[in-house]
Amino acid sequence: MSNPISEGIKRLRAQHKLTQTKLADMADIPRATLANMESEQSNPSITLVVKVAQALGVSVDDLISRQSAHVTEVCRKDMPITQLDDGRFSSTRTSPISTQKLQINDISMKPNCYSKGVPHPEGSHELFLCLEGTACVEVQGVEYMVEAGNLIYFHGHLPHCYGNKSTKPVNAVAVVFMA
Repeated sequence: MSNPISEGIKRLRAQHKLTQTKLADMADIPRATLANMESEQSNPSITLVVKVAQALGVSVDDLISRQSAHVTEVCRKDMPITQLDDGRFSSTRTSPISTQKLQINDISMKPNCYSKGVPHPEGSHELFLCLEGTACVEVQGVEYMVEAGNLIYFHGHLPHCYGNKSTKPVNAVAVVFMA
């Protein structure tokens, strides 16, 4: 008898070219636990199944489905949030974590925010679209003021920072594509 959980994890892990170690890290579980979940005899707790599904950016239904093509809806509450600069900078990863070559982040910056960006791998590209306010994006030490409706594009591996020098909040979308 087949085990839909182990089959789903193996299928999606292979589809996204993830090692057991990488997926276990993304799900915040030990690699041995993930290896056990992939065995035909596994009977993991629902908590573990949910962690792995969230790490893959899919629902539990999608995880246990035998279909390889699917549509995934990700609820805002399940999107990882990074806060920096004492909470003045907030980035919500809106793209599923399993999307390895594309990251979409919803950025919010309170007044007087200054946050260092994380350089991406060589060959990556970043697009920063300001939706509200005026953002200050620094790339290799040069500042660019990006007003609402405008976009700045740069190579993602370059050192970069985000800031808000105004008294009004800034909302933006950052898209990173990794070649």
